[in-house]
Amino acid sequence: MIKGILFDKDGTLIEFRDYWHMVVSRLFALLEKEYQVKPETVLLLKKISGYLAEGFQKESMIQYASTSQIIDSWYNIIKEAEGGILEREKLFFLFEEVALSEDIIIHSLPGVDRLLSYLKKKGYLLGVATSDSRRSTVHSLKCTGLLDYFDYIGCNEGDTQTKPSPQMAFTFCGLAEIKTEELLIVGDSITDLEFAENAGAAFAGLLTEYNDRARMEMLAPVTVTVIDEIIEKYHL
Repeated sequence: MIKGILFDKDGTLIEFRDYWHMVVSRLFALLEKEYQVKPETVLLLKKISGYLAEGFQKESMIQYASTSQIIDSWYNIIKEAEGGILEREKLFFLFEEVALSEDIIIHSLPGVDRLLSYLKKKGYLLGVATSDSRRSTVHSLKCTGLLDYFDYIGCNEGDTQTKPSPQMAFTFCGLAEIKTEELLIVGDSITDLEFAENAGAAFAGLLTEYNDRARMEMLAPVTVTVIDEIIEKYHL
């Protein structure tokens, strides 16, 4: 019996492509214009990030990697190509500041607010497990009006291990006083699937334009095309 539900954030609850493409595009432009990062180095950053002119490659690093992992990858490329022109901490700060820009619109995906309201009224314990930092996570959940639905927010911070490590799932279950067998994880990436498997939790894979749908359908025990289909699939 499911008692708690842990959601991935970007691409599951919140629109992924437009928001992060604008953030990353603005950051790349900033690095080139204000910090003299060479255009050929920026091209390397785009390539490793799966960045395309109007979106991202499926299962790109921007979709599944933690903020720290993204920054580490970018910093190593910049350092190797151009030396110490930019410290890692400064790069992380710039990433955060752009992501928190008030003029970049963030919105939840269709049906999410309705689903979370339904689940909360039913008494389910709800959480978020994301690879983003706490600042950007809280900011995006506030902007979309979703923050108050959640009893737990697991982020890329401190000693918290990122997905697919099961640490955030175990922490959520401990706080909610439920067993991992009573936990449902909902996400849109193979990393989310591995996260659920490592935790011993049930999983529902959301099929989207951002992920490898064929692979998700092949590997995930349950898939949905609209997020509120989890109600029927798991008899919530």
